[in-house]
Amino acid sequence: MAEQYLDRQDSSIYGSRLIIHRRADLDNDNFYFRAKVSGHNGYIRRSCQTSNAARAMVLAEQAYEELLVRAKGGFALKTVTVDTFFDDWIETTKHRLTASRYMWKKNVYARYLTGYFGRKNISDLTKRFADGYWNYRQNFWNSAEGQKRIENNKARAGAKTFSSHNVAKAPSFATLKAEASLVNEVLRAAVDEGHLQRSIKISAQDAIAKSERTDGFRDTFTDDEWRVLTVNLFNYAFCRGKYAGKRVNAFHQLQRRMLHTFVLMASSTGMRVGELRQVRWRDVETRLMDDGEKRLVVSVRGETSKVRRGRTAVAHSDHIIGVLEEYKSISGRTDADDLIFYSERNDQVTEVDLSTAFKSFLKNVDVDGRSDGLRTSSDGKPRTLYSLRHFYAIQRLKQGVDVYRLAENMGTGVTQIRNHYGRHVSGDAFIKELTKYRSKSADMKKSAAVKTIVDMLETGVIDEEAALEVLKSVRTK
Repeated sequence: MAEQYLDRQDSSIYGSRLIIHRRADLDNDNFYFRAKVSGHNGYIRRSCQTSNAARAMVLAEQAYEELLVRAKGGFALKTVTVDTFFDDWIETTKHRLTASRYMWKKNVYARYLTGYFGRKNISDLTKRFADGYWNYRQNFWNSAEGQKRIENNKARAGAKTFSSHNVAKAPSFATLKAEASLVNEVLRAAVDEGHLQRSIKISAQDAIAKSERTDGFRDTFTDDEWRVLTVNLFNYAFCRGKYAGKRVNAFHQLQRRMLHTFVLMASSTGMRVGELRQVRWRDVETRLMDDGEKRLVVSVRGETSKVRRGRTAVAHSDHIIGVLEEYKSISGRTDADDLIFYSERNDQVTEVDLSTAFKSFLKNVDVDGRSDGLRTSSDGKPRTLYSLRHFYAIQRLKQGVDVYRLAENMGTGVTQIRNHYGRHVSGDAFIKELTKYRSKSADMKKSAAVKTIVDMLETGVIDEEAALEVLKSVRTK
């Protein structure tokens, strides 16, 4: 390999541990240095960016001294940008994520994080620099980059990563919390791999004052709004009334029926949007219950769930069974392994994204002369497909469904149910549901414990571990 080191010179201070040389394989006269640092595998190689040998040696020795300091402090020696680190990290951890979660992380990074962190050497990150992300983020859509993306939105409608269809110009506290979680994941991984000497953590609480934070909950629908929505959705799916357009072709009719079925399944099972998008025909079955009633049962596979745990989701009524059967009769994909809800282009079948179609439908619903239809609530909160899961949870709680059973069906925790929907729990209904199968000789201490849980729910102060144990002990068999 010696022939590669043209005009080699060893450092007079560090000897052969640091040399400068020209490269025979490159068509320039610049010098490069090769450094060996004790405890580090291989060599560190960089350009001196000068053809002057004396100047190159000075620069090489300065760089070597910095490398020694970094090595002593436990920092990584090779320059790794945040972009490079993220690309490696997301692919390494991909197997632990659902497809939708993987894409969410990539999309958020590509849309926001790369513009602030991307070119920075990950070993040079500081707490002060990381905290500066919030100012960048909150002003993003008013920046030159953000405005350019808005302008290019129509031309890039298919590039969801960079489009501005589904973003809020003023991010909510919940959105910033999710982004902070991603940033902190990356920073923790950087510590684990030796790129950072100490942990750095950012918090969305530093971005929005407490008095300006909203609860971040998805808005739901009132009972009257839901009746209006379902009537309009039925007419839309079957091209009736104002939706009877003469130019609706077979493909668009299928899309309408698909949206209709998706919305009713989401609101009937409480499944997450990402889970429902990945459900296949083999995952659903109709079961005949002991009381003669039929119920739709959906097997949610662990690899499709946000929390990576499989479960069974049961629809709360049998109406969805007929809806699904009618949809299947016109679907072009009905094999056991076929996606129920799908997109097909050039013979390529993929998961379908119905979020934009749902928002457009809501906006065009005539209700009380509202210009945006059902797209936003009376409080101005936007509704999305995720609002259907919120609607499902609240309806079940209003009906007095056991919180523990509801959490199981939705694939979440009792704490999440309490935090997001606790204000909708009826104390009397909750006690009745938990105790309705207990005998008269039931342990009075457990009855008292149930009452205690209800009190905790209503006050918002709860010992999660103790409450969960009580719920498990008294839930119906």
